[in-house]
Amino acid sequence: MFLRYSIITAIFAACFGSLQAQSVDSLFSGTWTGELTQEPGGIAEKYPFRLVIHVKGNKVTGQSYANVYDDPNFAIMEFVGTIFKGKLLTFQETKIIDATVMDNYIWCIKGGQLTLTQKPDALLLEGYWQGTSTENGACIPGKIYLKKNLTP
Repeated sequence: MFLRYSIITAIFAACFGSLQAQSVDSLFSGTWTGELTQEPGGIAEKYPFRLVIHVKGNKVTGQSYANVYDDPNFAIMEFVGTIFKGKLLTFQETKIIDATVMDNYIWCIKGGQLTLTQKPDALLLEGYWQGTSTENGACIPGKIYLKKNLTP
């Protein structure tokens, strides 16, 4: 009897754990769109920003996309990250995949922590970023505001 109870408990725990992992995966995975801001002194105050996130367990990989409003300049970067307690995404861009080279500045390689919140119709990822460039050292930091719409 005790053995049967232990087996049932183990199966339930394995299934429940798997459902939780799938839930976190589905919450974070996908395309997130919004803006990246930069404190005074940067080239612009706001930039369109997008993350395409792939989650396996608590490990995250993906691509970030940034550009300048009303300007053809852009950067696509790879990033890695981790999810903590199903609500906090830490990420670090690792390399530039493709970018335009602008006369006045260099793209920042960013990292940060984004907190997940849920609204009735969307999920939000918001938090702070900091970064460096190979030529200028530390970049002027800012915030990231991203949204992923929930499908009915």
